[in-house]
Amino acid sequence: MRTRIDSAMLAFLVALAARGVAAAERDPELDAVLEDKDKVLQTEMEQTGPGDLRKFTVITDEDAGALEVGDIYKSNGSFFKIVYISYKGASGGKFTAERSAGKFDPSRTWSRVSGLGPLTLSTRETLLSLYLSGGFIMHPIAFILLVVIVITISNFWVYRYGRHCPLRFVEASRQAIAKGDIEQFEGLALRERGLFAAICRAMVMDFRTSSIEDIRSRCESRAMEQITRLRIPLKVLNFSAAIAPLLGLLGTVVGLVMAFESVQYEAASAAKSQALAAGVRVALFTTVGGLSVAIPALCVYFFFSQKLNLIAARCEGLATEFVQQLAVLKRLAGELVAVAPENGPALTEKQP
Repeated sequence: MRTRIDSAMLAFLVALAARGVAAAERDPELDAVLEDKDKVLQTEMEQTGPGDLRKFTVITDEDAGALEVGDIYKSNGSFFKIVYISYKGASGGKFTAERSAGKFDPSRTWSRVSGLGPLTLSTRETLLSLYLSGGFIMHPIAFILLVVIVITISNFWVYRYGRHCPLRFVEASRQAIAKGDIEQFEGLALRERGLFAAICRAMVMDFRTSSIEDIRSRCESRAMEQITRLRIPLKVLNFSAAIAPLLGLLGTVVGLVMAFESVQYEAASAAKSQALAAGVRVALFTTVGGLSVAIPALCVYFFFSQKLNLIAARCEGLATEFVQQLAVLKRLAGELVAVAPENGPALTEKQP
């Protein structure tokens, strides 16, 4: 009998407790507070403007165990809704947030405005996140960086002594001129590539009918033409070093304008200062990116410019030597033409 009474009493207490919980859940004051909070959030999101529903992948090293799908966070003046959680735990998490209101990309700090997740979250900084934080201006800066890398690798192959004045070709040509074999010298020049080979081809062009001054003029013209072509990659490097910081400055100015616009309608508060500081920080990423491209490009430009100058000076010295040897051959040929044999007509033509 006592057992039945105890069971009935326990059931009565459980029912009474459940009724109390239900009554608490239906507390009008609590419902009013929650409703007012939702209205304030809705009004603030409407004032911010509709979002474009763009998704952002976020990685954090802070405790994200309480994070849930549907939580709403505010970052850099925009509102983001959690739509997918890859993983979460006490050591961090990875989730996807959708921009539901606002037009600005998120900063590093996230503040919860609705839901049961952590009050604040700080995202992990990666090279990709820093790149994306710079905005659309980072794309042309990245393209310029790619151009600088490609030209640098190519210049290591193009600006070589072995390509423009190879020792084997120089020695073989010197021997051919010493023997007076212009045809062999011409054949060597035609088979070789590079700056000095192009100058040598100008030397033997119309050699029999050209004076030494004509040969020198052709050599100078050909050398200037070839060096101008070789300087094209250097001009691209110089242009890249000049335009990259300007693009970075443009991105910074655009980012500052967007940062000030994001907080111009908010009341003065610590949150406003925090949002403004985050916007300025993101805006400066483009300047850092532009300078990170311009400084190496400028160093590479001066390095290869000096190397090309040394190659041109080497080829100029060899060209002067060869032209002097050809002048000796011309002079000997002229002396042979002027001298007549003892018995017979004068010699009117003598090929070197």
